[in-house]
Parts: sequence; structure tokens; C-alpha cells
Amino acid sequence: MSELNEWKMMDTAPMDGTAIQARIPGHGEDNIIAWLDHYVDENGEFCGAWTFIEDQEPPDCWTDGVCWTSNEDGKPSVQPTHWKEIS
Repeated sequence: MSELNEWKMMDTAPMDGTAIQARIPGHGEDNIIAWLDHYVDENGEFCGAWTFIEDQEPPDCWTDGVCWTSNEDGKPSVQPTHWKEIS
């Protein structure tokens, strides 16, 4: 029987604004993020992105606490790899 609060792959993470704890390579495991879908991309289209929702320092490669496919410098943001419910 698996534990309720074990690490899971990001493709199973809730994408409905629910806060989760995330593992981000090079940035530890205590990151509190949520998928928010109120952003507008470079083409003027609405899109979603992983976003820090607590007062934490995001990775340098995230622009304004948001994980874009590529950040404002044109470099890829480090994507979260695992998640679990906040304990």
C-alpha cells in the first residue's frame, strides 16, 4: 500500500490552482507552487504555468516566480520533477 504523501511525477500534479510541494532540481524539495492559468504568452494567448505562491525565493531561471518554457533571458526554466501534497 502506498503512502498518501509520497513523491509523485509532475504529470500527475493537480493543475487547478491547488498548492503543492515540489521538487525542483538544484532548488530542493520545500517549494510551494501551484499551476495558475491566467498568464498571457508572447503570442497574446492565455496559458498556464507553475508559480510560487508563498514568499519563497524561486530559482534564478524562473521569471518573477513563474516557470516558463523559457524565461525572460530566453533560457529554459528548470522544471519541477516531483510533487506531493503539502504536509
